Amino acid sequence: MDSDKLTNIFKQSVELDKYTTIGLGGTAKYFKIVKNVDELIEAVETARSLGMPYKLLGNGSNVLISDKFFEGLVIVNKANSITVDKQKSQIVAESGASLSRMILTCAANGLSGLESLFGIPGTVGGAICVNAGAHDVSIGSFLKSATIMLSSEKMVNAQNEWFDFNYRSSRLKYKKDNFPPVILSATFQFQKKKPEEISRTIAKFKVWRESHQPLGQKTTGSVFKNLGSSDKNDDSPERTAGYLLDKSGAKKLKVGKIGVSNLHANWIINGGEGTAHDARHLIEKMRDLVREKYSVDLEEEIEYFGDWK
Repeated sequence: MDSDKLTNIFKQSVELDKYTTIGLGGTAKYFKIVKNVDELIEAVETARSLGMPYKLLGNGSNVLISDKFFEGLVIVNKANSITVDKQKSQIVAESGASLSRMILTCAANGLSGLESLFGIPGTVGGAICVNAGAHDVSIGSFLKSATIMLSSEKMVNAQNEWFDFNYRSSRLKYKKDNFPPVILSATFQFQKKKPEEISRTIAKFKVWRESHQPLGQKTTGSVFKNLGSSDKNDDSPERTAGYLLDKSGAKKLKVGKIGVSNLHANWIINGGEGTAHDARHLIEKMRDLVREKYSVDLEEEIEYFGDWK
């Protein structure tokens, strides 16, 4: 396919900082916003047929994109259809649907399970890849199955066990090749509960998140995982990355325009014209402080994308 035809399909030389929650990132050679699963499939198939590396973004949280030029295609996934089966207590959501929107849809239909995840600024597909969770709950516990485009371009209906869910990780999180599998849609199994009870629980967790996290600022979300391998570690302060970073003095750290949040030491803030290079340098400084004080190596919850050499 010649470059003129590619120009008709994809935008060219698009700045990625506008598509990440921290407002950082270099330029993508090719770029496409897809609005439904058919467009998502077409974009991925085109990239694969050309041997072109590609990367999917949802809401752009939980990711730090290099400042350097990306020689490939970035797809922003806005496929966001949500279908409810009240009889089976199930929801089918396309991978670009907002996680919080799906949780509100659950509440309106009396389906309970993911209330504590309300406010996590990601999409359904992204949440599955990282097994997003909070307050003893992970999304992987409610996933029944998902439709996936494997690298071979064939579609499969993968059951929960296929994902090999662990604390903040899944089989898909560590797929680092240039042509990764792509989640198209997912089916979740929930429990029935009164809508007003679900809404009260959501409101409680919304208040908690607003008082504990620097929402509304340019940030990736939590940088490091808590220690161990379970959401239950959240109940033990000395096992959380935020506690260890705070007690190590991380809130005083700043590199360029990127600093550690005064509200939560496991969050970094882009205070202006920051760079991804500065953000990664700051993250290494945060890790070094905890290593020196506690002899613990923190592991990133965020994903790095692009050329960091």
